[in-house]
This record gives sequence, C-alpha cells and structure tokens, in this order.
Amino acid sequence: MSRLGVAARGESHPCLQPTPEATSCTIPDIRMFSMVPYMLNITAVHTWGVSSSFVPFVPEHIIKPDPPEGVRLSPLHGQQLWVQWEPPRSWPFPEIFSLKYWIRYKRHGTARFRLVGPIEATSFTLRAVRPRARYCVQVAAQDLTDYGESSNWSLPATASVALGK
Repeated sequence: MSRLGVAARGESHPCLQPTPEATSCTIPDIRMFSMVPYMLNITAVHTWGVSSSFVPFVPEHIIKPDPPEGVRLSPLHGQQLWVQWEPPRSWPFPEIFSLKYWIRYKRHGTARFRLVGPIEATSFTLRAVRPRARYCVQVAAQDLTDYGESSNWSLPATASVALGK
C-alpha cells in the first residue's frame, strides 16, 4: 500500500489514487509554469515498515499528451495521400497550448517506417507515394515548446493510393 502527496510553496495537495493498490495518481489543480518545483512525497507502507522518498518535478517537464485521434487518409490524384487527425480530447485548450505532430508511414509489406515532421497543423499531404500501394499511417504529438515527451503513436490508419494522372 502506498500514499502519495505533493507540496509546493508550503502548500500540500492530495495525489488521488483510483485504488489503494494503484501505482499512479492524479494531482488536481496543478499550477503550470511555476518557478518552484513540486515535491512528490511517496510513502510505502509494508508489513516490515514504512519508507518514504521525495521526488522533485516540474509539471511541464513530465507532460505526455495522449495520441492524436481520428486519423483519416484520403487518396489524392498525382501519387499523394492526405492525412488528417484531431488533437487528443484530453489535451486542454489545443488552440492555446499547441501541439506539434510527427507522421510515420510505410507501404504494406515493408518493414521500415518513414518519418515526417514536426508539423504544426492537423493535416499533411504525403507526396510521391506509389500508386495502387496500401499504406499504414500513424501520428504522434508533443507540446509545441518541446516540454515533456512525445505521445505514443496513434492507432494505425490504412488506405490505398489511387492510380495517379
């Protein structure tokens, strides 16, 4: 069993666990862009005793967006594939706290992905793709200012490229 908590500038806030056995917690009403790091107090209670440790962190350094959602592919003429997606619903105010994106794609039957990005829009046209080939495309997101880490890759979207003119 463990109890988790956080304190900043002398204040104490709970770190809410979904269950007592959970290995993660949520800190409500966290302040972003603070010059003072938060201090996470992790206390483990065991049959042989109690142990605690303090872990300092800055919220912006540990953020990780959820993957982009609704990845859609539209074949275009001239050996092009239009990729569209939405920011993750869990990302607050994407019009204010912008994300940048990476696209990885590969032709069906090949082992390696090609990588495109960063892209600051929620659509992109892949050019010089092979006609009649089937492609697998995924998108990842990261805070525009390079805070934190990139999201996991989105669910794959697949499409076949139309015969170009």
